[in-house]
Amino acid sequence: MMKVAYELNPPRIARDGRFDQKRLEKSMDALRERASLLRRYADGVHLTDSVLGVPRVSGVAAAAHIRKAAGDLKVSCSLRTSDRNVITLSQAAVDAVMARVDSLLLLLGDAPADGRASGLKPSQALAILRDLGFDRKVKLDLSFPTKIYDRWSPAMQAKLAARPRSFVTQSISSLSDLADIVDLAKQNNIRVTACIMVPSEKNAESAKMIGLDWSGYAKEPVEFVRTAGRLAGSVLITSPCSFQAGIDLLKELS
Repeated sequence: MMKVAYELNPPRIARDGRFDQKRLEKSMDALRERASLLRRYADGVHLTDSVLGVPRVSGVAAAAHIRKAAGDLKVSCSLRTSDRNVITLSQAAVDAVMARVDSLLLLLGDAPADGRASGLKPSQALAILRDLGFDRKVKLDLSFPTKIYDRWSPAMQAKLAARPRSFVTQSISSLSDLADIVDLAKQNNIRVTACIMVPSEKNAESAKMIGLDWSGYAKEPVEFVRTAGRLAGSVLITSPCSFQAGIDLLKELS
């Protein structure tokens, strides 16, 4: 039976160029309410980390805020490495352990809005955290592209050598590409979670921004998700601009 997690984006730190604590607290309360609602339809909740390089409350901080509301849901967080060094990476990992986060998804992340980046690669970050012993307290996962372009490339070999618990794909549109990823992962004793964006009008701009063509599954998204779940074992549903569309899909999957 497939496991289904749902992706939530923590609120932006500033609106209209300014920090407003009252507005932020209201947004965090809304995030907690969404996590509570997801208990009815999902097995887990995943919190992102400043998507598109726009500063948001960190996924780890958001996890601490929603942990009680999430109940028995598995809680995972993205952890950007492009703007972290060893110190801030280990600090974030400690915060995750203290917040009772179940797993961390290490990814490069979009370039920060100010253009600065540390250059720390996700596979390097995973190795650092494992050397420090964090893998005994929190599961360590790596982001994975939507298809395998060259399994022998240095980047691909680095991902395999890092020995993550799981590969979490970017938003997929091809089941055959997913099958290839699962096959490669199984050969290396690595699990796979397939990320799938809900095909709704409100998400169309987000899909365009990442080059996602959902025409192959837009008419039957539920069957697409179920098939992906049979292949990978677990799926991550994302609906960045329409929480309701995401809930509607989860209800159909239930």
